[in-house]
Amino acid sequence: MHQYTESYVESKKLAEATLADIDQRKISPNPINFLVGYEHLLKRDPFVRKKMELVNAENYEVIALEVFNHIATRICVMNSVDHVLLRLVSEVVDDLEVLGGDISGHILQLKSSLKSLLQEDISPASAGEIVHDVVDCVQDLADNTHKMKEKMHTVQSEVVVLKKKLEDSYREAHTDPLTGVGNRRALDKFFDDSLHAVTEDSPLSCIILDIDHFKKINDDYGHLVGDSVLRYIARMLANLTKGQDFIGRFGGEEFIVVMPDTNLENACCLAEKLRKSLEEAKLKVKDSQERISLTASFGVATYVKGEKSAVFFDRADKALYAAKAAGRNCVKCSV
Repeated sequence: MHQYTESYVESKKLAEATLADIDQRKISPNPINFLVGYEHLLKRDPFVRKKMELVNAENYEVIALEVFNHIATRICVMNSVDHVLLRLVSEVVDDLEVLGGDISGHILQLKSSLKSLLQEDISPASAGEIVHDVVDCVQDLADNTHKMKEKMHTVQSEVVVLKKKLEDSYREAHTDPLTGVGNRRALDKFFDDSLHAVTEDSPLSCIILDIDHFKKINDDYGHLVGDSVLRYIARMLANLTKGQDFIGRFGGEEFIVVMPDTNLENACCLAEKLRKSLEEAKLKVKDSQERISLTASFGVATYVKGEKSAVFFDRADKALYAAKAAGRNCVKCSV
């Protein structure tokens, strides 16, 4: 599978348009920005299209790097798949050609032997030799068929391994490596997949939470302890939410929960439950008697039909900042 199949003329036009867009945005024409701009103009990758809709002068570099990493991952995975599939197909074709030649030869030999058997003046000894040749020929055919079955079984096994590698690559590309919950790419996909089910009776809501004074935890106890706190919160969210809910890491110390079939009232109740659970938790520092008290601020919003994901999440984010402005360790809901 080739990543780029455009003709020279088409590619040249795309490159010129990409450079014109870069010039208009007054950003550096470096390889990252060029590839991101080129892919955006191709309009083939939904993730790239969605991300580039969010671009402005302030966030371009951050979003461009995220988009570039996505493209690089996609290309590396597909190139790996192409290499394995090409090898497997080549091997099967070669084996089939050999098998086809063997079968043709054996068929000719069988026809010749059977024709000889039909001769009226054939002696019993000659007939016996011909029958022996026929048996050998049939046995060779059976052996070749068995070898081909074994080859196909090997190919099938390699395809299973390849499928698992693809699944692992997909999971890695959509998972936050520190906490094991979804990343922003996974969030965007979950949101898109959930939209079709949104109705007045089946709303979609989200909670964004930010750990209060997380920097102080890192400063006082070190980043390893800070990482442990993030993993603890990810586990807590998984334990206290429904299986259909999406849990993701939204930023450094921000997490998001997206809840299908959940109205604003129920989402706010869940946010309050999460807030209390976190407030009551006292995490023990390893090799120490110290315990860390945790609190977080929560912002909640319910999706309004027709709005873009950025607007939806921004409303929850603004509710989060309202919770911080109100003194932290509280829940605020967007209305």
